[in-house]
Amino acid sequence: MAITPLEDGSDRSIDARSIVSLIVFFVCNALVIYPLKIPFPLIFSKGCDSIQNKISFEIPCERHEPIPKSSSNSSINDTENDNDNVNRLNQLEKEKLKNLPCARRCKCKRLYFPLDLRTVPVIGVLLLLASTCIPPSVVRRGIVGSGGVRPYDIMILFTCFAYISISLDCTGLLRYTAFLISSKSTSTGGGKKLYNSFYLFFAFIGLFFGNDPLILSGTPFLSYFTSHSSINPPTAFLFSHFQISNLVSAFLVSSNPTNLVLTSAFGISFLKYSAWLALPTIGSAIILFPTLKWIIFKKKGLIPNNIYPPNINPRDALIDPFGAIFNAIIFIITVISLVGLSAGHLLEGIEGVWTVTVPAAGLVLIRNLIHDWKNRNSITSNSTLHSTTNEDVDNNNQNGPAISNEIDNNRSNVIQMQPTDRPNEKNIIKCKKLIPFRPLSPFTDNFPNTSIIISRCPWTLLPFAFSFFILVEGLQHTGWIRVFGNWWGHWESVSGVAGSVWLMGVLSVIGCNIFGTNIGATILLARVLQYWATTRIVSNRSLYGAIFSLAVGSNFGAYSFVFSASLAGLLWRSILAQKGIHITLKENIRWNFISVTVTMIVGCLIVAGEVCVMYKS
Repeated sequence: MAITPLEDGSDRSIDARSIVSLIVFFVCNALVIYPLKIPFPLIFSKGCDSIQNKISFEIPCERHEPIPKSSSNSSINDTENDNDNVNRLNQLEKEKLKNLPCARRCKCKRLYFPLDLRTVPVIGVLLLLASTCIPPSVVRRGIVGSGGVRPYDIMILFTCFAYISISLDCTGLLRYTAFLISSKSTSTGGGKKLYNSFYLFFAFIGLFFGNDPLILSGTPFLSYFTSHSSINPPTAFLFSHFQISNLVSAFLVSSNPTNLVLTSAFGISFLKYSAWLALPTIGSAIILFPTLKWIIFKKKGLIPNNIYPPNINPRDALIDPFGAIFNAIIFIITVISLVGLSAGHLLEGIEGVWTVTVPAAGLVLIRNLIHDWKNRNSITSNSTLHSTTNEDVDNNNQNGPAISNEIDNNRSNVIQMQPTDRPNEKNIIKCKKLIPFRPLSPFTDNFPNTSIIISRCPWTLLPFAFSFFILVEGLQHTGWIRVFGNWWGHWESVSGVAGSVWLMGVLSVIGCNIFGTNIGATILLARVLQYWATTRIVSNRSLYGAIFSLAVGSNFGAYSFVFSASLAGLLWRSILAQKGIHITLKENIRWNFISVTVTMIVGCLIVAGEVCVMYKS
């Protein structure tokens, strides 16, 4: 294994700048876990509100996700009930605004500056630069890379795969497969059979697509399915989906950015990584199933014996059959190419993984643009309005024909009207007054599907990840990585392979919860192992045991205690909140604690067994 030595910080002693860097690092992590909001002055909020009424950069498709039409008449009743609920909520909001002290002075929404994963790491980097704790060269290394890790290459690969996966999801393929499985499993009202089918389905899909696309597509589907199938509470289905999605993402390098960090830091090929993680991933997934079904969710009612879902044709969920086939082929070819080229060591140097993923994502993007352009007349209309005015138009067209561009974007929908649909004159005037100037409308109106896919990509991950790379480089520059590496070396020399695997597994899970998601934990612990491996004589057993137990913990730790243990956890919670399902921190710990404990024990034991079998000394 070729491990590149770290560039600096190996001979620097701890001083005041080192202490400041460590404090900034932990403060950033704390604010990522427990974010804050700083209110802006009302006059500033009022000015921004007036500007927002005139200029809008939002995509006009931002609404709730569409659901395939049921063959029964229940959808009409559901629509009427939804409209009644919306009216009641609006009335409650108006009453709340009347009771606010600032309502008389300013009839606008107060703006806040968020101190969370989008802003805090960037502020931390700027603070270290301003205080001269780190030089500009550290910032450059945090972006370009050092010690074999190339952050830009990692983030390009992850972003490209996210775009391909989300494009595939927007064709309706994953939703179609889920509805097909549910219809087959519940043909006789078998609730337990359906639970088993969903577990196997999510495990298989997650092995290849990773956790983020599966969370994006599976969470809205399950929230809809459980509510319309009278599964109350939906705890067993939601938490099982969340846990297995994160667990199986340990298998492929492309499934999680933490896997990319490890393969880059230690020069491990994609094929070799998957070979080592195959048994821990599959073994843990097998053990997790009975643990969930007969231990955690054994209480009566959590997994009902009989489930009768709504009568839905799965074919209605498949929006773009050709796009589904095209995107699936591109995705498979890309994964195979990465594995093959990485095994042949052809992705080193300038020829990084971006040379494979960027062309693949470009092909999918071009296909999406062509598809949107060919269908622009049928999927766009001058009557497409902001979500603030869509409700007025919809209420006037409940009895008339309408065309819905069914794109599952967890919150999006494009409403189009036939020429025969004529909202009354009052609503037309009202809509014209509310529509602001939209600079992006030439693109979003002609390419709505592509716009939605781009908006769903995890762009907030880019400044967050780059900033944490820089913060860890700052710890290395100020001497902390040397200190932590020496601590780890002393522990390993005393405890051996067993202690190395056990402690790294524990540290990785705890680090996911306190080091700003599993990405921050993996970056920091990988640097510690790099220093340790390049400054001491290390056995293959101890080295591989520590590396792959870190890989297991960084993936399994995503479903542990706090939601911010992973970006998938934050995404999962926000989607459920949009669907009216609120999960508290106490509930998250309660339903995840046994699962993460059992799977970490199984995964680390398998890793320890692998290194002992593969290396005799």
